[in-house]
Amino acid sequence: MAFRRRSTSGSKPQLKEKVVQIYESFFKGEDVSKDNDNFWDEFFLLKPKISYIETEIEKLSIEQLITLQDNIRLLFIKCITTFECQHQLRIIFSLKTLTCLVSSLYKKFRINPTFEFISILVIPKDTDMVFENLLAKCNIMLREPECVVVKDLCLQFLLTVVTGTDNLNENPSLRHLMTNSVFEPLTEVLSNNIYQTYHGYDSILLLTLLMNVETAKKTNPYVVKLSLLDKEDTLNGYSQIIRWSLEEICQQYRSEEIAQYSNNTWFNTFTSVVSNMLFVPETIEEHNIELPQEIRSMSGILIALYEAVHYNRNFMTTLTHCHTSNNYESHPSVMQQAQAVTNNPDLKSPSDNQFSNLLVTFFQYCSIVMQDTKTEANANNSMLCFVILSSITDDQFANSLMHDVNLQFKVDLYRSPTRRYMFVPDKSPKPLAAALLDLMIEFMLGHMMKKLPLDQYMKCISIIHRIICYQKRNSVRLCYNWKDLWSSLITLLKFLMTYEHQLSQDMNIYDLGIQIVNIFNLFITYGDMLLPSPSSYDELYYEIIRMHTVFDNIYVLSSRNSSSVSEHKLSATKLSNCLINIRAIINHYIPKIDNWLEKNSVTTPVGEEILEVVRNNYDTLTLKLLLDCLGSFESNKSNHDLSSSSLIKLMVSKVVKDTRQSLKHSNTDLQQILQNFSLYTNPS
Repeated sequence: MAFRRRSTSGSKPQLKEKVVQIYESFFKGEDVSKDNDNFWDEFFLLKPKISYIETEIEKLSIEQLITLQDNIRLLFIKCITTFECQHQLRIIFSLKTLTCLVSSLYKKFRINPTFEFISILVIPKDTDMVFENLLAKCNIMLREPECVVVKDLCLQFLLTVVTGTDNLNENPSLRHLMTNSVFEPLTEVLSNNIYQTYHGYDSILLLTLLMNVETAKKTNPYVVKLSLLDKEDTLNGYSQIIRWSLEEICQQYRSEEIAQYSNNTWFNTFTSVVSNMLFVPETIEEHNIELPQEIRSMSGILIALYEAVHYNRNFMTTLTHCHTSNNYESHPSVMQQAQAVTNNPDLKSPSDNQFSNLLVTFFQYCSIVMQDTKTEANANNSMLCFVILSSITDDQFANSLMHDVNLQFKVDLYRSPTRRYMFVPDKSPKPLAAALLDLMIEFMLGHMMKKLPLDQYMKCISIIHRIICYQKRNSVRLCYNWKDLWSSLITLLKFLMTYEHQLSQDMNIYDLGIQIVNIFNLFITYGDMLLPSPSSYDELYYEIIRMHTVFDNIYVLSSRNSSSVSEHKLSATKLSNCLINIRAIINHYIPKIDNWLEKNSVTTPVGEEILEVVRNNYDTLTLKLLLDCLGSFESNKSNHDLSSSSLIKLMVSKVVKDTRQSLKHSNTDLQQILQNFSLYTNPS
């Protein structure tokens, strides 16, 4: 099996593995199978030394690789042929060898894009036939009840191929995956309760990347098939995998949060309380929150969720589908990863919360990722969350689920203890639309800073707008503390007004102001159809009157800019016009309240006294019907799709790099596979 060679120290000979001897002959261009008809059967029973193959290929120049192409082509074909045998170990070793070979050649290709590495692997005229055969065998391995390790390695191989280049559209191998689809076997994995536990994440990641490949026909076959997918078990499996991934991040964040603040002294607590008592919006100072790396690297799962929500209307039915965590907890790797969490009595594991659904978990994840928008990666993840929420609130059926009073869930939104605003959402079970409004308020109050994330604020306000428009169109009265929303919107308006000079140099804050004011116009015009009681409508007027100086100053600011030469003149003019009903309310009630105070000799009225004045003077108030406040989302759909598409392309490139980095082809990884071979074989 091996021969002795002198060590570098000269003291003791060392053993050289037989497989290394074969590799040495192979890379010298020798015919390794000469005079041995059973060579390849024996070869694939030897544990491959992955690091040796990678090192040798890395040392070779392109000219030397071309000289060795006959041997490389033979090895490539023999790896594929071995997939047909019944010996699981041979298949495992051939998959590892094939993955290593392809990965090493892709590495050369990334350095020198002119290197035609596929012609090194296969004779050019046979390329289509060989890849068709290869992908057909991959289909079989993913579909048949093979051992879990084979499926796992097959997925690793396919991911290695797909992530071979940073830009998916520059990957020469992907045209074969477009014509020889692996969509069906991947969705079958998702529909299997056992295999989805082991392979669900990789399957969804692979599907996500393949859906973002641009094809010559401009129609990606994977996108088409996803849009037509209507199998309930497959869609639920897809949803389950996404929820598991997001849930794991939420638990990790909770664990780190407890660890970070468990050592807080009484002085930290005291200063926090004082800060809350003296709350002012955090304007110039930015939050110093460090999110764990895993939270920042969830782009692949978020894109997968976006693709499902955006392309498949049937997927909306899974958003509130209750899942259990039993299969997830039984996965050996998950059990190992979760050990630190389960050992902490302060934390809850998935099994503690027996039933959950994707939307609840997604809201919780959003509350984490939206805390930090300073870095590009975090801002992109946060923005994609807003895009997903926009797509959900655009859908009539999803809105009906979120407003269903029979579907009430407890949603624990995470918040940083460094935040100093007083909004504390009710944590009792509620319709999901109410939880979403809480999430939007949390974001709104938590990011009023010098570098205002305007695009995210625009999305945030538009999501609130969509929810209210749905309620208006369907006469839905959501039981919610609307005063929290109104006061938050007014606080945001006050911030925009206060820091207009600094902010307007970099962005158009008037468009955001228009969206905010239009939400008030919706309530003013259609409040009798939206609000749960007449007293809520009274409270709306009370808030407008109480904070009238904010609206007065916004009107003065917008009027000044609408009459001057300014790049934001049109937006300022529109904002000024949107304030017509709010100003009518203020101009109508302020004199009447002043008269009442003078008549009753009251200097400091209580809220109920002002509300009484409001109720008694509705009849003499004249308002205009502002249909524009309903908004036209259809007219903005093309711009929305364009901006979302640009964001997705940017994030897909990062996912490709992260996935390639996470793929392991080392001997350590292989040794672990062999040790657990019996554990992973044929689960039942």
